[in-house]
Amino acid sequence: MVFGASAEFLLRHIPNDYELKNNYLTMHGKEITILFLGSSHAFYGVNPAYVKEKSFNAAYVSQSLDLDEKILEKHSGDLTNLKLIAIPISYFSLFSSLKDNEESWRLKNYEIYYGIRTGDLSNHFEIFSKFEQNMYKLYLYLIKKNSFISSSNLGWGIYKKPEHKIDFLMAGIEAAKRHSGMDNEHLAKNKAILEHMISFAKQRHIQILFYTPPAYITYIEHLNAKQLNQTTHLMVDLAAHCHNVTYVNLLKDNSFQFSDFHDADHLNTLGAKKLSIELDALIHHIHLTANNLN
Repeated sequence: MVFGASAEFLLRHIPNDYELKNNYLTMHGKEITILFLGSSHAFYGVNPAYVKEKSFNAAYVSQSLDLDEKILEKHSGDLTNLKLIAIPISYFSLFSSLKDNEESWRLKNYEIYYGIRTGDLSNHFEIFSKFEQNMYKLYLYLIKKNSFISSSNLGWGIYKKPEHKIDFLMAGIEAAKRHSGMDNEHLAKNKAILEHMISFAKQRHIQILFYTPPAYITYIEHLNAKQLNQTTHLMVDLAAHCHNVTYVNLLKDNSFQFSDFHDADHLNTLGAKKLSIELDALIHHIHLTANNLN
């Protein structure tokens, strides 16, 4: 009992990315005009340092649309000067949820460090999740003095140096397989989430930029055409019927070359700079268009 309580206390006091992001949104929310949400494609792919307006990257690894929605709702009172929300709609986004995939253990981080309710009592405790890894984590932090922060001050994900050279062909095949799987139940739920976020933004005169991020050819060529088409058709339709929504599909943007990718579906530092500058230009155009309509 004493050991468990002590371990829980120590684990919660290891600085982490979730706590960093939640604290930033709480303390600096009123300064933010552009908010980036989403999964690892945005976490590693968007560097707010290259966005002219005050922005923050609140995306994270495996963060699904339902969690984007909950983060937005929780911090709505802090984000009083928000002008635009940018959300990646990747190949898998509409057909998945963190709760139902192999990384569902990450939900406890939203419960503990964001204060977002996840509906599972075990998510209230660090100690109940990956016990052996948590003990090793304590060793690395307390004894080896390792840092577990992988975000910049503005929330952008900084890669650790890879242990070995990445095989882009196999990485593309494996990622495409992992991200494939038509699930109409998830599709219906995620469509409702998008519509709710659009309504939330519209009431506050906030624009939404949905974008499909770029990927390398070894990932693209192994995607299921039906799943991909269903994604793009839904997003094009939402943008056509919602005046505060813009959708751009950058999946096959040929300005992104091999040298811009960390692996087959994630950008590296150079690629993140390129995408961030491209999104910044789109955001500027959206603002101009919105101002002209008003």
